[in-house]
Amino acid sequence: MTARIRYFDIAKGIAMICVVLGHSVLMVVPMSEAARLIYVFCFSFHMPLFFVLSGYFMHPDHPFAWRKESRELLLTYVLTAAAVVALHALLALALRHDAAHVTGTWFVAALYGSGADTSNALIPMSRSIGAIWFLLALFWAHLLVHIAYRLPATPLWIISFFAFGYFSSRYIWLPLSVQAGLTSALFVYLGCLAKRFDVMDLLCRRPYLWIVAAIPWGVAMWKFSSFGLATNAFGDTPALSIIGSVGGTACIVGISIAIDRWAASIGKALAFIGRYTLAIFCAHLLENDVLPWVTIMGKTQPIVGYQLEPFFIFAVKCVLIAVIAVALYYVPAINSVFFPTLRKNKKTATLNEQTT
Repeated sequence: MTARIRYFDIAKGIAMICVVLGHSVLMVVPMSEAARLIYVFCFSFHMPLFFVLSGYFMHPDHPFAWRKESRELLLTYVLTAAAVVALHALLALALRHDAAHVTGTWFVAALYGSGADTSNALIPMSRSIGAIWFLLALFWAHLLVHIAYRLPATPLWIISFFAFGYFSSRYIWLPLSVQAGLTSALFVYLGCLAKRFDVMDLLCRRPYLWIVAAIPWGVAMWKFSSFGLATNAFGDTPALSIIGSVGGTACIVGISIAIDRWAASIGKALAFIGRYTLAIFCAHLLENDVLPWVTIMGKTQPIVGYQLEPFFIFAVKCVLIAVIAVALYYVPAINSVFFPTLRKNKKTATLNEQTT
């Protein structure tokens, strides 16, 4: 079993905060200048970081772990999506809306598995499932990297996957975030290469390389137009967006190392968030999809003001996510799906009992 590295958990914690913050500022339209800068910063790296770090801890030379991948990614997706559909059905009944229509709409969104609205889906959709597209895409990306690793000219296969996913998505968007998985395989593979060539040791021995990584990240933010792995939207300059996101990932890891060394209390809190990103992602999806945020903003914006509204939304989201995540932690059976460490701890305890 691979040991946890705390600064990677810190980096994931930072990225997870950026996911929630980025979605918070997107809710308030039009964006203020401060909100736009936050949006650019968050979306310039947050999802690529998760894929790259996932690849760093992969073992593509081992057989594909069908049971583990299906349980931690696919089953988690199914349970979370089912909860979204059920909660919307209950809410529609309580508000005396057309429950059948609402339930059907969200059921289709859950089956299709698109992370954002798109006009070129195979079937007309009025809703997208949202943030947990990441779970589907990560499953496909892991599988594709395992396949490519066993083929000659592995890098060419990874580039081919990316090209097919990117260009095909310009014409049609397939179900279950397959194309997002095809493009994300590139980031997962880069994480595998970083581990194989011990890039972290190189960066730590030659600190000036952090500056080299920061330059394309800064340029990508300066030239930012859009960047959404959920629908393979890489903006006006896709190559710059991709290189910048990888540079941003490296810089966030470097910042995380500094936090781990010189701000231990902050590092501990961020590492805690990073350790439980699976549950936090799903809790965020639940509050983001189910709560009537338009109604909430209509009532709170006159009180908190237009400029502060995104930060108020972010604060409320953080509280709700914490409550939902804690609730998931204490639900028997289900908790081990959203918190894989619980299953590992139980397995370790069982093995210890058997050996004593």
